[in-house]
Amino acid sequence: MNQDFHLGHIIRDELNRQQRTVTWFADNINCDRTTCYDIFARMFVNHEQLEKISIVLRRNFFRDLAEYEESVVKNLANVDY
Repeated sequence: MNQDFHLGHIIRDELNRQQRTVTWFADNINCDRTTCYDIFARMFVNHEQLEKISIVLRRNFFRDLAEYEESVVKNLANVDY
């Protein structure tokens, strides 16, 4: 299983890649900066929030999540019980 998957870090890295500030991000997802840092610290983000973040950053984070889930399923299929 891919223990390195961390959606909050992926979001933070994308924000940095786009050279956007946390203030800009907070304004665009209608929250405060503290909440943004909380998002960056989370391994997973709720669906509604992830949809908003995907739109604002113009990146389909659901695809990242789906790829992670596919890798988990593949790994589980290879485990002998």
